[in-house]
Amino acid sequence: MRQHIEVPGEWASISTLLAFTDSLEACEVLSHEQCYLLRLVIEEIATNIVKYGYIEQPPGPIQVTCEYHASRLAITIRDRGRPFDPRDHPLPDFTSATAERSIGGLGLYFVCEMADDVHYHHDPTSGWNELIVTKAST
Repeated sequence: MRQHIEVPGEWASISTLLAFTDSLEACEVLSHEQCYLLRLVIEEIATNIVKYGYIEQPPGPIQVTCEYHASRLAITIRDRGRPFDPRDHPLPDFTSATAERSIGGLGLYFVCEMADDVHYHHDPTSGWNELIVTKAST
């Protein structure tokens, strides 16, 4: 299975990406963990691209490619926004009281924790960011 979608990096596109996720989940080859990670990755990363990646420039594209082969799901998200490697984001504060914690960061943390592998690359020549998240079926 290989599915691809490209949408503008704007808020209205998030619902289109979630509908794309729904169609992939309906194919019934993905495990429950893969379905959960797929939705989390697309919603969290795409939202962050819209919210932070294109903040200083007009919205560019968000490309999502999902491949499933030999029980392994690979989710590739590409954009031309501000470079950001989610693996470099500081860990959330789990020690303070909930009311005292800063808002944000949990989604990226869960993506990195749930995935088998997270790979990020920024090409300064073309301006493309590429995030690849993989999860094998369990």
